[in-house]
Amino acid sequence: MNAVSKALLTAGTLGLIALLSLRNERKPESEGKPQLSQIPAEPESPQRPNRLTLGDQILSSYASPHSTPSSDLTLFKNYLGNVFLLVKQRDSRHYSTNEDLALFLLGRQGNQDAYLSEDSKLLNTDRQLVDRFGSPLIVHPLSKDQIEIRSAGPDRVPYTDDDLVR
Repeated sequence: MNAVSKALLTAGTLGLIALLSLRNERKPESEGKPQLSQIPAEPESPQRPNRLTLGDQILSSYASPHSTPSSDLTLFKNYLGNVFLLVKQRDSRHYSTNEDLALFLLGRQGNQDAYLSEDSKLLNTDRQLVDRFGSPLIVHPLSKDQIEIRSAGPDRVPYTDDDLVR
C-alpha cells in the first residue's frame, strides 16, 4: 500500500469514527421533540403563480403594442424552430394540432421540459395557442421536420385573404 492510499484510509477511518461518536451523543428520539399535537398545521398557501420560462421571456413582445401580427407569427415560428432544435427525438406529426403543440410546449407530451408557462399570453383559457386577435393558431405539419403556422388574421376567419402563414 502506498502513502496516498494509507492517508486516504486513515482519513476515512477517522471520519467514520467521528460520525459514530456524534451519533452516540445525540438525544433519544422522543426527547426534546414536539409531539404531533404540538406542531402547528401549515397555513394553506395561495396557489403559486407559474414561473416564467425562457420561452415566455423570448416571446415577451408577442402581441405587444410594438409588434405587428406578421412579426408575432414570425417570432413564434422562429421560437418553435429553436425549441425543435433542442428536442432531438421528435416528429412534427406528433404535434399536428394546436392542442398537441400546446401540450408539448407546456412539457406534457413526450418531453419533461416546459417551454411555455401556463399563463403565457400565447395560450387561451382552453390551453390553445392563439394569435394577437385571440383566435387559435392553425397548426399544419408539412413534413417530419416542418410545421406551418396560420393565424386567421384580424377578421378571425381562417382561410381568408387576411390570414398570415409562416
